[in-house]
Amino acid sequence: MIDREARNILAEQLRHFVSGLITNDEFNNRLPVKTQDTGFWAVEEEAWTLYSDWYQHRLTGSHSVATSDRHIICRLILFLYSDLEYEWKKHPCTGFFRMFAHIISSGRIPEHYDRKWKTQGDYDVYPFFRRSDFEQENRKPKLLSGGVTERSLSDPKV
Repeated sequence: MIDREARNILAEQLRHFVSGLITNDEFNNRLPVKTQDTGFWAVEEEAWTLYSDWYQHRLTGSHSVATSDRHIICRLILFLYSDLEYEWKKHPCTGFFRMFAHIISSGRIPEHYDRKWKTQGDYDVYPFFRRSDFEQENRKPKLLSGGVTERSLSDPKV
């Protein structure tokens, strides 16, 4: 199920957060808490890895997002604006279990689950499931397609 309103809010807030316009607390407080859209929750979980929730800060200066992470964030936002269902199965090693498994195995147990989980789709284009879906959406991004043209500027009917 795609919750267009929730996805649009998350995409906009993620753009504001990554560009340093809002703090981590503002980012969290502006997100809907009720949605059944698994794509929303998967992207929100990925976004959570960008910052510390121990104190308030912006993603600027020493907290700036690395260039490699910016590419991932762009892909997350592109996915949120798509009308594609989230197809990845729930990761089997999350939350408290992940933390406990990491401690008792020096990270080997979570790494095992991560490797296995990543094989279900094309992880290089996550949260898209297939490269073809990513490439199709990338050819026609919602924020840049069908926008302002010279004709639409001069013709109020457009």
